Amino acid sequence: MQRTANYIETKEPFTMKHIVISLIDGYHKFLSPLLHQLLGVKTACRMQPTCSEYAQMTIQEYGIGKGMALSLRRILNCQPFFTI
Repeated sequence: MQRTANYIETKEPFTMKHIVISLIDGYHKFLSPLLHQLLGVKTACRMQPTCSEYAQMTIQEYGIGKGMALSLRRILNCQPFFTI
C-alpha cells in the first residue's frame, strides 16, 4: 500500500512518523494561518524551507527523535516569538 504525505511517497506501513508529519502538515495549512490572522503576526518566514517543512523533511529522513530535535533547534535559532 502506498501513502502520500505532502511531498513524501513511501511504501512502508502507517507509523507514528506519518502521524507526526500529518500533524505538522495540519499546523502548516490550518492553524498557522489562523493564528497569524487572529494575532496579527507577520506571516513571512525568514528561512527557506519553512520550519514546518524542515520538520517534515527531518522526521522523514532521521525518524521522530532526531528529526524533532533538529526541528526544535531550528525553531529556537529562528526565534519566531522575538523580534530582533
